[in-house]
Amino acid sequence: MKFKLFINPNSQEIVEATVHRKNDFSTQLEQFVLSNGNSNVISAYDDKDLIMLNLDNIMMFTIIENKFFAICNNKQYHIRKRLYQIEEILPTNFWRINKSTIINRSYIDQFKETKTSGVNVIMKNGLSDYVSRRCFSKIRKELN
Repeated sequence: MKFKLFINPNSQEIVEATVHRKNDFSTQLEQFVLSNGNSNVISAYDDKDLIMLNLDNIMMFTIIENKFFAICNNKQYHIRKRLYQIEEILPTNFWRINKSTIINRSYIDQFKETKTSGVNVIMKNGLSDYVSRRCFSKIRKELN
């Protein structure tokens, strides 16, 4: 593998990579280049199109029918990573609320107690999900 870097302040920045086949490294390189090295964005797929989502616009990450999605303004984007991989890179304003969901705390409208002594979180867009007891105790400690 060879690497060449040309610095020319008068030309447009472009990154080209020639590979034999697409692999994990080339995918990570593509995601890094598209995000300009910014860790406040995450790559997602809208159907088959790769797009970069700003973490501030994501209301929640959740698993639906064994697929991992980011939800922004009631639109779902497919994430090709595992929940635990995303959880490791998220800032502190994201909370895990159960085994399959991580929420952005800035989009929380309220916590509501259920009839069975559980707790649901209701988001500002009206979506709701249950909060596990273990996760709720961690959230409560952080709020106090």
